[in-house]
Amino acid sequence: MTTNNAAEQSFEQAQQRFLKDLRDPGLYKEILTAKSIDEVYKATSDIQAKMGPQGKMRHLAKIKPLLDRLTEYALVIEVFMQVKPDVIALIWGPIKIILLWSSQISNVLNKISDTLESVGHALPQFAVLAQTFESSDVVKDTLALFYLDILDFYRIIFDFFRKTRLLINLSTIGWKQIFDVIWPGQQKKLDVVIDNFQKHSNLLRSEVTVLDIQQAREDRLRSSEHFSRAEAFQELQKYLGLKSRLSPSMYDDRLDWLRNRRTSGCATWLFHDEKYCEWLDTSKSTVVWLWLQGIPGAGKTYLTAAAIEHTREHHRALFAFATHANNSSLSAFSILQSLLFQAAEDDKDFQTLLVESQERELRGNTGYIVGLLKTFLATSGSTFIIIDGMDEMDECERHILLHRLTELSKECKDLRLLISSRSEDDISRRLEDKATTIRVNDRNSGSIQIYVDRRCEDWMASRHFNSATRKELLQFISPLSAKANGMFLYARIILDNLEQMNSIEEIRSELKALPNDLEGAYHRIFRRINKLRPQLRAKCRKILGWIGSAPVPLTALEMEQALSIDSNLEKELDEPPQLVTNVSFVQMCGPIIEVVDEKLQFVHFTVHEYIFSSDIRQYIDKASSAHDLALTFLSYLGSSIMDVDLDEEDIRENILAGKYRLFEYAASFWSTLIYETNDQERRSGHRRELLDRLMQRGRNYRFKGVTEHPEPLLKNPYLQRKSPEALAMICEALQFRLDDRRYDWNWSNSDTWVDLDPLTTSQMLVRIQEQHEALARSPTRMASLHSHYGAGLFRCTFAFCEHSYRGFQTSRDREDHIKTHGRPWKCSIPNCDFSTIGFSSKATRDQHWLKLHLPNPSELKTGPDEFDNLDVIEAQPILFSLVIKGDADGARRLLSAPGGKQLKAEVIDSARCLAAKEGSLALTQLLAPAGETHTPRIIVTSAIKSEDVDFAKWAISTSQPEDRAKIMKVALGSKSEEIYTLWEEYLLNVPHLVPESSQHGDRGLVNMLFNRTLFTDIKNDPLKEARVKHTLRKLADRMLPALLGSLLVSVAKSSCSLSLAEELVALGAPIDFPMHSTRSNMTALQIAAKKTTKEAALLMQYLILHGADPNPMPWVRISPGEEKGAAGIAKYVGRTWDELVEAGAQVRSELKERTRVHPQGVEVLAEKTISGSQ
Repeated sequence: MTTNNAAEQSFEQAQQRFLKDLRDPGLYKEILTAKSIDEVYKATSDIQAKMGPQGKMRHLAKIKPLLDRLTEYALVIEVFMQVKPDVIALIWGPIKIILLWSSQISNVLNKISDTLESVGHALPQFAVLAQTFESSDVVKDTLALFYLDILDFYRIIFDFFRKTRLLINLSTIGWKQIFDVIWPGQQKKLDVVIDNFQKHSNLLRSEVTVLDIQQAREDRLRSSEHFSRAEAFQELQKYLGLKSRLSPSMYDDRLDWLRNRRTSGCATWLFHDEKYCEWLDTSKSTVVWLWLQGIPGAGKTYLTAAAIEHTREHHRALFAFATHANNSSLSAFSILQSLLFQAAEDDKDFQTLLVESQERELRGNTGYIVGLLKTFLATSGSTFIIIDGMDEMDECERHILLHRLTELSKECKDLRLLISSRSEDDISRRLEDKATTIRVNDRNSGSIQIYVDRRCEDWMASRHFNSATRKELLQFISPLSAKANGMFLYARIILDNLEQMNSIEEIRSELKALPNDLEGAYHRIFRRINKLRPQLRAKCRKILGWIGSAPVPLTALEMEQALSIDSNLEKELDEPPQLVTNVSFVQMCGPIIEVVDEKLQFVHFTVHEYIFSSDIRQYIDKASSAHDLALTFLSYLGSSIMDVDLDEEDIRENILAGKYRLFEYAASFWSTLIYETNDQERRSGHRRELLDRLMQRGRNYRFKGVTEHPEPLLKNPYLQRKSPEALAMICEALQFRLDDRRYDWNWSNSDTWVDLDPLTTSQMLVRIQEQHEALARSPTRMASLHSHYGAGLFRCTFAFCEHSYRGFQTSRDREDHIKTHGRPWKCSIPNCDFSTIGFSSKATRDQHWLKLHLPNPSELKTGPDEFDNLDVIEAQPILFSLVIKGDADGARRLLSAPGGKQLKAEVIDSARCLAAKEGSLALTQLLAPAGETHTPRIIVTSAIKSEDVDFAKWAISTSQPEDRAKIMKVALGSKSEEIYTLWEEYLLNVPHLVPESSQHGDRGLVNMLFNRTLFTDIKNDPLKEARVKHTLRKLADRMLPALLGSLLVSVAKSSCSLSLAEELVALGAPIDFPMHSTRSNMTALQIAAKKTTKEAALLMQYLILHGADPNPMPWVRISPGEEKGAAGIAKYVGRTWDELVEAGAQVRSELKERTRVHPQGVEVLAEKTISGSQ
């Protein structure tokens, strides 16, 4: 191949790639009409004539350097390479069109002109350089590189205008808004190309080789690919974060569910229907709206699902399934929001637009959502919107939705719509004039026959009927499709009913007299339920009532536990009953209900309408059902499962026993149900009693209520008169669930929000979730967890996310969800992508600052006034750099400079945390806010970890009292004995740490330090246990026996550490504390007997042999010796419980004698301590 041919090939390949990427043959032909710069000058003259009177010609003056450089370049490649005219046309044609398009709006032309000006300065002066080089392969290759760069530059701009040029017909404000949002991303891409221009200019100015050219080509490709990948990743993270925060319903799971249950061949008639084909054909404009109209149960939803999949094979389709099961959360807004995010799924530019939109408006402004949909539809080409179940929406909501869809249809000419619903009057009025109608029940008889044949074939194959019986049954069934009269649901319920029958006589009886219609089918099933024996009848009616009145669908496993709760007042519920068998709900209630994704629901919304209709005999009262469900939740939450004194092992045992199946649901929705049933006067006294019990059992004594109470969310004269505390608690619980901050609440920051809940439900929820998480990581526990909590064991850690109680099947799915779930920590550098994306933790945000926004040391000036000219954005990264260097003086001068004074408090706070981690006392003190009286815990713990004694001494002395328990854990792990000694001395000098009288608040202070969690954390750590024992000895002469006894009980509830128990008993802890046991105040031996670990066995042996009473509660049915831990003790200590009790008899007798002689020393103090803690 000759040199000229190789050069021609390079230019031709660049042309072909440009044509391919342009994706618009018509535009390409228009570009080729510009054969010289004269076409560009003509375009600029036209623009000047238009914009001159407005004083906006300055924009065009900016591009003169570019036009000069391109003129020189065109001349050089004509002389050196004899290129074809089309090559030259691709230099002038694009810039002409770009100028014409951008001239529509001054701001757009300004931005484009600025970018073109930058290119002009980046390109070399080809005319001057042409005089210095001779024609060679290297020169020609370099000129080809410039051609690739020029076409890349044009391609990026055309790609931008390709998505937005149709918007020129929209209002000027709308176009400008879109430009301002999307242009910054395009500018970044263009900057990469401009950088290539500069690099390639250097190739012409110096002596280069073929290898240099090859390297330049590879670098150009690599930089472009790297930028594209990095930008795509960052933009995707922004979008996923937004999507996760808003959680729109995407309906893909519903479509998949329908797909997997659809009988093949049942939708074929629709795909061949002339009206449907016209609607699908975008070349025809006769059918814009298509209405799949039909009677209830005609199979419209399954048919719509088939239409969605068929449409998606040819066009973009956005869809939604409105269903009665989600009526509480279903609205016109939620459906339009879903359509919006579906539109963005495969459109990166539209994702960018959503990310840059106002998030608050995306959460709750229907007009704003519709405006964004218009923007998308204006540029997306043919788009099909398909909505099923319009009639299942609230009438007001569907009115709004149809109005908004009509608005979209009028303004977006490439939009087609399909609506599937019953012929309700309000829907008919809106659709009859604009929609082409297909009556589904008039066309689906053949499909119903296919369905019946397939079901019968499967049923008979599973029952192994003989040929005579088979023939007989087929004769009975043969009229079924005709009897269905266009109702798939009728055929399904009859066939489902047959499958539940056990005898051939029962089947014959059913088939001989088929019901006349769908209501008749419901009547038969409902009548059968009402004829059951009273107990079973009541349970079935309760199930149906609760399915219809639950705020969100209950799972089958949750329903099982709810059914086991007795809310009667005669007997207080101590703990939920143990569930040993599963309930076959469909078998009990018949084929009018189904289990979908583990959740119970009616098979069709007409079931809901039937059983709650007062027109039928023995109907179910929906309001009463909701009230009964609320009472059940109150009774359940008022049981021992809410006991905050339960230790971790108790909670794990309860989880494995399935006692918390209903906890998350009940905790989330009890107040909602109370609110919704507030006007129910029936059993109001019953409700008040249960509320009072719940307050007694679950009152949060650390509740941080609002100081100024707004208008109460609930008004109830009866409760206001009989139990105002209960009414206040309901209002506070409702307010808690409406808190604007709730979406950022998670397990890791639970200490900031659990006490905003008036009950301890949130405290317990976090503890239960943490133990559930630990169990879910154990393969041996999975089967048990699945049997009680279903497939979604991996819960979201954000408390108000629906996935916190409807989890994921794998931990990976859960982690992917959480990654973009909540990112409250934003980078404060405005130009950084993560100022929008944010981070899930403060530490990660700080690490990001250090890695990406920290200047090199060489960039830091050294003069005395080097910071005076910095703005706030420049000051921030320099502050972090100075902190890392330990330059306290530099940080002081920076904070005194104008830019430093404008730094946000959170930035300085983060810098201070970094200084503490770096171990700098000077910087930590310098960066402290004015007037600080106590040092934050994170600073104190960092100081202790730094192992700097002076730093730790200062931090400990200024720590906050409420942080002592958490600082204690860090101090115990310090590698410096001197620092732990400082901490210990600090504790010994705390005023009234252990006062002479053991009042409730004082005892709480000690127990706050030496709590169960601490004993668990130091388990099997000799150093930490030794330090705890040393501190206890130091405090011993000031601690009453009862206080030591309470710590002994805490050890038994947590680690069962024999070493700590021996120390406490040696210091004077009563071995049988508390002396008068109750169910909620057990001795250490009673607690240990419930555990099956080796540590518990060794502790039991020690306690028994040192005189502990083996049965302090003889009136209880199960004695400690019968507990599971006691039963298996011989495995660890070589002696049975009875043998140990016998061996400890003498010591026990002596101990009782001492206690009898000196009762005031132990028993009375124990009583005081117990009463003080209650």
